[in-house]
Amino acid sequence: PRFVVEHFAWAANGDLYTSGGYQVVKFSKDGKYISAFGKPGSAPGEFGVYGQGLAGAGIHGIVIDSNRNRLYVADRVNSRIQVFDLNGKHLDVWPNIPAPYAIRLTQDGQHLWVGDGYTQKFAKYEALTGRLVPGSTWGTTGIAPGAFWGIHYFTTDNEGTLYVGEDLAYRIQKFVPRKDGNPVQVIG
Repeated sequence: PRFVVEHFAWAANGDLYTSGGYQVVKFSKDGKYISAFGKPGSAPGEFGVYGQGLAGAGIHGIVIDSNRNRLYVADRVNSRIQVFDLNGKHLDVWPNIPAPYAIRLTQDGQHLWVGDGYTQKFAKYEALTGRLVPGSTWGTTGIAPGAFWGIHYFTTDNEGTLYVGEDLAYRIQKFVPRKDGNPVQVIG
């Protein structure tokens, strides 16, 4: 099959899920194609794309919660998160999330962090309901240290240090949690 890869994630059983264009493609742990789902559009289970064909820039982040059989997909063009089971069955849509470019599930699976590519902010959502956690949103646009321009990927290390990759600022920034900071805003 023909597919585009922007991001990928592994399920606990070793299956690999890739996201890009307007499709999510599933492979077995030994690399064999299993299935694909998604088509261009804005209905549930469809994904928005810029450009033409499968290679149009659409889906970005993808995260798996194998414990709850949930797959979170950042549908950035349609400004939403879509939730599926690990077989591709559509479960939920979280609307009105401007340009989710990068997503990350907390280690306990209770929250989903979203890096917004338009407003250049991070926001924390309840993983089962899609509700925004009050006081969690932070960030600002710019190229000065501490501001963001093109949040494209983020991760944390074992000490809770946040690393943010920005495609428009051509850099990686490192953020160490402050002892006097707001704990609801700590991603790590």
